[in-house]
Amino acid sequence: MVYEKSALGFNEFINQNRTLSVRERQVLLLVNGIRNVDELEKFFKKEQLTITLKKLMSDGYIHQFNSKNSFSKSKTPDHSTLSTLSFINSINQELPIDSAKIAAIKTILLESTDDYLGLMGYNIKVCVNSCHNEYDLRSCISMWHMAMRESKLGRESTNFLLEQIHQTLENKMLDSDKNTH
Repeated sequence: MVYEKSALGFNEFINQNRTLSVRERQVLLLVNGIRNVDELEKFFKKEQLTITLKKLMSDGYIHQFNSKNSFSKSKTPDHSTLSTLSFINSINQELPIDSAKIAAIKTILLESTDDYLGLMGYNIKVCVNSCHNEYDLRSCISMWHMAMRESKLGRESTNFLLEQIHQTLENKMLDSDKNTH
């Protein structure tokens, strides 16, 4: 079974008000419409995962992938939710991401992790340094995004940096960099 986030699930990471426990947010972060339950069990104990998935589903944070009622159990998505959804969808549509884009995005992730997360960003840096494809990159971006939203220093810069990543994926940042050199 594969689950995906609802608008309420995306809002959990976008808004500053947290309504879920750390464990619930961790599971919610890994629910992406691609990973099935077996893959999620690599990260969590089966019993805990089952309980958490049931709670997230009953509370409207997730739903089965390709479910027709994507936003029916959740609040109407606001502008920031739609922006995040379009960003995530654009990553899925941009297969494959070339090595120059991956390198540029990795630079953004690594520099912002150093600037805003310090030692707490060690695992993110390991993830970023070991990613070599679009799937790994999306996983690193998700992990980075959650950590930045949770940090006091990074919270303010997250939207701007996410926009830079989005622009890089659309070649706008790389094109402008080439024109300045």
